[in-house]
Amino acid sequence: MQNPNYQSATDAQIGYTLPANSLNDRVVMISGATGGLGTCLSKACAAAGATVVLAGRKLKKLEKLYDVLDGMGPAQPAMVVLEQDKAGPAEYGEIADMLQQEFGRIDALVHASADLGTPTHQISIDQSEWVRVMNVNLTSARLLSLYCLPLLFRSSLGSLTFTLDYKPTAYWGAYGVSKQALQGLMHMLADEYDTRMDEQGRYPQLAINGFDPGPMRTQLRRNAFPGELEGESAPPDQRMGPLLSLLMRTDRSTTGTALAYEKQS
Repeated sequence: MQNPNYQSATDAQIGYTLPANSLNDRVVMISGATGGLGTCLSKACAAAGATVVLAGRKLKKLEKLYDVLDGMGPAQPAMVVLEQDKAGPAEYGEIADMLQQEFGRIDALVHASADLGTPTHQISIDQSEWVRVMNVNLTSARLLSLYCLPLLFRSSLGSLTFTLDYKPTAYWGAYGVSKQALQGLMHMLADEYDTRMDEQGRYPQLAINGFDPGPMRTQLRRNAFPGELEGESAPPDQRMGPLLSLLMRTDRSTTGTALAYEKQS
């Protein structure tokens, strides 16, 4: 089922890659950095010169990715352990304070975290699982965005991007509901801030968008479709072009857009 509110990515966006040194002196924060899409995005940004702030739940996974990124570009990465399933406003406030002290601003924030939960009937979902999935997929994205907004508005090219997945049909459980709500949150935030313009008054000061990469060869996809053959879905690095285009704001006017990798009819 296709989302009527999606906009199809253009050929230029699909084929987009980060130019060399295009993210020098920029700070990019990625939640869910150790997941399939998050890892590919972290590597691409580090190689393009960004200071990549890796946020995730597991310290060992963060340290492993940190070691991979360290030396890929001119900037040293940073790590933030964020237990998205249980963290509250105090923890997000502490993270924002740390980012303010260390960097003074954020140029891009990408939400790549996802918890699949159990694909099943709504009536079969345990309440503790519902709360966990909602916390990881929705509440964490909301709180991290809100606490980081002042830092994003200090950037001359700020972008806030949510990873979407349109799953409104039966058996997608808490995951499907959370992703529907996440798209709603993206549109609301974009509407609330689209009148704040840059110094020239031409473009939104902060671009707030969403991106649905479609089926990707990730652990979440394997958990959802255990019988799918490896070659039936694309690796994440082949789906990143539109996301990188949004992060770089190749079209400065784009905000409030739910961009889909796959063509929408």
